[in-house]
Amino acid sequence: PIFLFLTITFTPSVRIIPVYAAARAKQAAWLAPAAGVVMLVLLSFIWQALYKKYKDYSLMDIYSDITGCFVGKILAAIHLVWMILLTALYVRYFAIRLVGSIYPDMSISIFIISMLAVIAYTLRYGLTTLARLNEIVLPILAGVFYLLVILMIPNFKSGFLTPISYRSIIPVLNASIGIMGILSYFTFLFIFGDKINNKEKIKKTGISVSLFLLLALTAIIAVTLGIFSYSVVQRTQLPFLNAAKQISLFNTLERIESIVVATWVISDFVLISFFIICTLRILKSLFKLSDTKSIINIYLIFIYLLSMLIANSVFEMEKFSEYFFIPGNIAIGFILPVVIFIIGKIRRKV
Repeated sequence: PIFLFLTITFTPSVRIIPVYAAARAKQAAWLAPAAGVVMLVLLSFIWQALYKKYKDYSLMDIYSDITGCFVGKILAAIHLVWMILLTALYVRYFAIRLVGSIYPDMSISIFIISMLAVIAYTLRYGLTTLARLNEIVLPILAGVFYLLVILMIPNFKSGFLTPISYRSIIPVLNASIGIMGILSYFTFLFIFGDKINNKEKIKKTGISVSLFLLLALTAIIAVTLGIFSYSVVQRTQLPFLNAAKQISLFNTLERIESIVVATWVISDFVLISFFIICTLRILKSLFKLSDTKSIINIYLIFIYLLSMLIANSVFEMEKFSEYFFIPGNIAIGFILPVVIFIIGKIRRKV
């Protein structure tokens, strides 16, 4: 499951983090991942402590046992609504990205229906199949990403990353909020906590993943700033894609942005599939269903309709993400587990 976490953070990170961080920390934005991953490490400590007592429990079961059945049901319902909204948002982002970058004359409905049709087929085989597929997808994503970063180096200007002083501390911390909003997806893994093995290594795994993400997120921000400067990045949609367009290898490698978009499509597929599986698992827990395969098609039709209604433009979606989804992710993925842990300590359940 931890590999799934790395994959589902890929496209949100590439899409929102450079713009969000550049607008708040300017040339010091590349330092923001450090603060964000520190919070991820602390979050892994919280979940490690919770799973010392609740070894074979899912997130919903833990919350219900600590807070009581009634409050636990409310929290499960909140997670359900949030996963539905996130899924619709990312389905819409997936389609808009393709239309805006490669297929400007195509309808977004075509891409949404195509993606959801493939997902509907895949979901019948469950989380295990998705996790095994991701074992192939993640190395490809990582390899393509770091290859692109290396190819961007000739256009990189280190002067765009300075000057930095003690006055950059507050802006950097402010910029890290956007990063935390994406790293909060770590908590969603524990919706399947009863299916995860080796939970005694959550803390160790969290530290290892944090180091990997520190390098990757710093690279995403640094190369975009180093090529365009923060003043351009903060006003640009998909700056990493635009940075990839600057790559030219001996005048033979052009339109490499197609590779970037291809990796985004793969990552989006895993991301959307994972969120849908999370939703189905919460539904199963909340309503005591024996099986959820029969409602997959109905749910995907609902997601299609919601994704078409969630916003009227890319600008609205970006503002929606910035002012609603990022704070909401932090509240559900970071703050809530801490509150549950504190309540558990008070009630001597942890």
